[in-house]
Amino acid sequence: MKVTVDGYTRILLSVITVLLTVLAVGMWCETPTTIPSAGAQGIPDSGQQLHEISQKLNSIDKSIAELKALMVSGAVKVQVVEAKDTKKATVKPALKAPVNK
Repeated sequence: MKVTVDGYTRILLSVITVLLTVLAVGMWCETPTTIPSAGAQGIPDSGQQLHEISQKLNSIDKSIAELKALMVSGAVKVQVVEAKDTKKATVKPALKAPVNK
């Protein structure tokens, strides 16, 4: 039994083979869809950040108010001391490392 294939059938089979090859290569190179994308992961809650910043600013404001009240009450005394004459200060030479023989 001898099977003969004409030119039209041969071209049609070749086109089908090329299309199946393109489809197989496309599926091979495609990234798997089971891996979740990191699109929205790790984005912090901006409302919570603003709330924390507001709380910290309020605590700093209270601390400054306490310091101001302490200074106004006179419990803290500041003394101004004359600075020593810097022209007379001598500069000590740097120590040299010992030489190993």
